[in-house]
Amino acid sequence: MIKYKFNKFLLFTLLFLSISVYIEAQDSQTLYYMNRVPQSTFMNPAMQPKCNFFLGLPAVSSLQIGVGNNQLALTDIILKHPTEDKTITFLHPDAVVNTEDFLSKLDKNNFFYQDFSTDLLSFGFRTNTWYFTFNVSEKFNFAINYPKDLIRLALEGNQSFINSSSDLSYLGVNSSLYREYGIGVSKQISSNLSIGGRVKLLFGQANISSDFDENSLSMYSSRDSIYLEANSTINTSSPLIATTNSDGDFDGFEVPGYIDNQDTDSLIDLALAHNNMGFGIDFGIDYKPIDKLSLSLSVIDLGYIKWEEKDVTTIELNGNYAFKGFDLSDEVGNNDTDSDPFDDMIDSLENSFTVSNKSKSYKTTLGTKVYIGASYHVSKKVDLSFLSRSYFYNNDLNQAFTFSANARPINGLSASISYSIMNGTYNNIGFGLILGGAPLQLYVISDNASAALWGHKTSSANFRFGLNIAFGCRQKSKKKDMPLLESIF
Repeated sequence: MIKYKFNKFLLFTLLFLSISVYIEAQDSQTLYYMNRVPQSTFMNPAMQPKCNFFLGLPAVSSLQIGVGNNQLALTDIILKHPTEDKTITFLHPDAVVNTEDFLSKLDKNNFFYQDFSTDLLSFGFRTNTWYFTFNVSEKFNFAINYPKDLIRLALEGNQSFINSSSDLSYLGVNSSLYREYGIGVSKQISSNLSIGGRVKLLFGQANISSDFDENSLSMYSSRDSIYLEANSTINTSSPLIATTNSDGDFDGFEVPGYIDNQDTDSLIDLALAHNNMGFGIDFGIDYKPIDKLSLSLSVIDLGYIKWEEKDVTTIELNGNYAFKGFDLSDEVGNNDTDSDPFDDMIDSLENSFTVSNKSKSYKTTLGTKVYIGASYHVSKKVDLSFLSRSYFYNNDLNQAFTFSANARPINGLSASISYSIMNGTYNNIGFGLILGGAPLQLYVISDNASAALWGHKTSSANFRFGLNIAFGCRQKSKKKDMPLLESIF
C-alpha cells in the first residue's frame, strides 16, 4: 500500500496565512446604520447623508483595510505547550491535537481573504428631495480557496481515500486591483420611502483568477497506486510578461524593464491607464412601515470587469499521472548510480502534464453583497438595529449578522456599539465613533474592536477611518403655525 503525505511545512504556511492576516479585514457592518458618515451610502445608495454637502479629502476620506477566513482562529494553529512554558504549532510532536477535531472545524470549501480600498475623491450634495454622490476609488481584493480534502491529505496521507477520490477542485485563487468611478443618486419619494442607485465604471489594473470546475483537480488512491488528474485554467492580467521554454510551454513571468528600472514616467502611465473596462451597479430602498421602524434592502457590487486579451495570459494545466512507488533495489549498495528516483519522479510528473499559455479575454465578477436591515428608533437620539449580509465570495455564500445600538447624545458626537456573528465566530464586538460635523468630520469604525482583547480567537477583522468636510448638517426645525389673532372666546 502506498501512503503519500504532503509536506507539513507547506500545510502550516497555508493555514498560518489564513489567520495571520486577521489583523487587517472587510466592509464594516457597523457603518451601515451610521448615516452621519456620508460613506454609509456606499452600502445602501437609498440612504441620504444628514449633511447637505460633503467633500471627502483625497486618500483619507475613506480608508478601509480588512482580512479574515471562514473558520480558523490563531488558537487553532498556535498552542500552549502542555508541560513547558512555550508555544508550539499544532503539528508539533508534543501537541495534544485530535486530527478529527481539527478537521471538523473546516468546511468542504474554505477560504481566506484580504481587501483594501481608499477614495481618491468623493463628494455629494442635496437638491430638494434628491441627493447626488460621486466617487473615484482604488480597490484591491485577494482570496484563496482551499478544500478540506487537501488538509486531510496533509495530516493523514491518503489512508482515508483508498479506493476513492479526494476532491481538490475547490483549490483556487482570485485577486483584483481596479479603479472605480461611481455616480449615485437617491430620491426621497415621501417621508417614509427613499430609493437610490449607483452606476459604476470600472477599470482593471491587475488580476489573477482560477477557473477550477467540479472534478478539475483530483487524486484517486488504490492499494498500490496514486492517480493525479488535472484539467484547470488560471487567468492572469498584469504588466508581467509570460515566457515559454524551448518546447513552447509556459515557463514563468518576467518583470518589464520599466518596472525593474523604476521608470517614473512609465509607472505613472501604468497607474493612470484605463484598460480592462467593467461595469457595476448598486441599488437600495429604505422604507418606514410605521413611525419608529425602518426597513432597508440593498444590493452592492453587481457587475463585472472584462480583462482584455492584450493584457491576458491564460495558463492551462491538463494531464494525468500514475505513481506506483519506487523500486529501490538497484539503489541499495550502489553508489555509482547516476539516477535519483525522486528526481525521476519529478521529471515524470512534469512530463505527464502540459502547461500551456495563450491570450484570451475573460470576465470576473465583483463579489455581490446583499444587505437586509431593520432599525427601531427608540428616541431621536437612540436607535437599535439589525443587519444581515449575504456575500458571494468565489462562488461560495458567506453570511454575517450584526446587532447594533447607535446614539447621538450631543451635536458633533455619534457613537455605535455592535455585536456580529461572522466567519464562524461569535466574539466580534465592534464600535463606531464620529467626531465633529461641519466643517470637519472624523470617524473611526471597526466590527472587531474586541480583537484587541482576544485577537487570538478572532477569525476576521476590519478597520475603517476617514476625514470629511461637510456643511449644512443641522436639521432645521419646523416652526409651529400660530394664528394671527387669538380668539377671546
